[in-house]
Amino acid sequence: MNHFSRKGLVALSVIVLLVVGALVPPARADERAPGTDAKPAALHPNLNLSAVDLLPFDDVTRAAFNAKNPAMIYRVQGTARQLGTLNAKLARWKGKKTKQHAELVKERKRLRTVSAALMARLTHEVMAHGVDGSLIAYMNHAPTGPGRIQRYSHGLVLLLDDLTPQQRRRFEQVVVQVAGAYHAITAQKERTLLAVKQSELDKTRQGGIAQTFQRQLQVIDQRFWQLVDYTLARDQKAWIWQRLPSSKKRKSQATEHLYALPGLTASQGTRLRSLLTEIEHETAPDRAAIARVRSELNAKDKKLSGARRKALANERNAAYKRIGALNAFKREQTLSILSEAQWLEYLAIPPSVAINDRTGSYGRLVGGWKPGGAQQKQIAALNKVARQERRKTQKRAVELRRKNADYGPDSPQMAGMEMAMNGVKADQARANRAVIGKIFLEVMTAEELGRWVLGTWGYKR
Repeated sequence: MNHFSRKGLVALSVIVLLVVGALVPPARADERAPGTDAKPAALHPNLNLSAVDLLPFDDVTRAAFNAKNPAMIYRVQGTARQLGTLNAKLARWKGKKTKQHAELVKERKRLRTVSAALMARLTHEVMAHGVDGSLIAYMNHAPTGPGRIQRYSHGLVLLLDDLTPQQRRRFEQVVVQVAGAYHAITAQKERTLLAVKQSELDKTRQGGIAQTFQRQLQVIDQRFWQLVDYTLARDQKAWIWQRLPSSKKRKSQATEHLYALPGLTASQGTRLRSLLTEIEHETAPDRAAIARVRSELNAKDKKLSGARRKALANERNAAYKRIGALNAFKREQTLSILSEAQWLEYLAIPPSVAINDRTGSYGRLVGGWKPGGAQQKQIAALNKVARQERRKTQKRAVELRRKNADYGPDSPQMAGMEMAMNGVKADQARANRAVIGKIFLEVMTAEELGRWVLGTWGYKR
């Protein structure tokens, strides 16, 4: 193989996705993969070393945990690295078992004892910060291999004990299909890049091919969370969000999502904007300091003394601590501005879901889908119900526009009215999402839904 075209690679990847979607059967309730059991054991062991990166801490909880347990997670991770190095050395050992070999075995035993004590303490502390025993049991059986954190996060959906039979059937099918796609695409990527290295392609084009595979995996993950957003109830989605690993607790366009909450009033919008502007201004110096310290620590052309590295690390940690305090203040104030229902609505927005993903019509979302005659009738009936809901919000929009005419474009009242209009639009978008959710659950066939999640079609441009 001397060269690759981008289009040819994407076409080949699509074939892999189609094969995965067609050949991987839905998992029955009694055949779920480890880590996707709907009811984990009530009794749990200590948290495994390999599961530390799955802790469901957001920025505020992590700051509180680190303040109470300074450097505990770093110690755990450092011990894990030492054990890994020792295990690798012993695995490669050849020849007679000398005194040096015995010392390595003794050191490994000591580190295992230290690790066990650390993990017992860590388990106790994380449970004090809201991580329950059933989640620890699930974390300890997390999947391994490609897309580990993504696949672990997808499996959380199956832990919900209030899924309807229809929801469970759909997600049992999709979770297994997505896991198969991650393995297939990763294997294809490795084979292709191995061949590309032997080709005449320059480094830039080789990097572009690698990015194509990564983009495919990102699309699959994004589609999965969009499916969650459209088909699950608010409380179900909030339950999942609270258990996501820290690395997945990032909302796409978080500020825009806040401004688009249903029922947002002009007063709430104005107070939110003032709060977020203040926090942005207050954290700017510390964010700049962290970037500067990181740059100096990672600079390859500088040899830093131990004392200098320690000073930089202390400066960075102090900045993180101040940002953590400001984030805690921001959450406290946000909770005082929003109603409980609005806060739950915000928590329920899954990761990787942008504001436009929640406001578009199903025609754009599933562009390329050709529903049959019976499916078209079902869609028409769903749209009829949605139109009735839209009429209610349209009346509110007309009233707001009438009030807007009384204010100048730069007046404080105009900014508040803009926020209130965003709330009206959010209510309209929620009606649209209800229709799309029913299309995914009730109208599409299992094969059509699987192909959409795996990214083989959709998104009309």
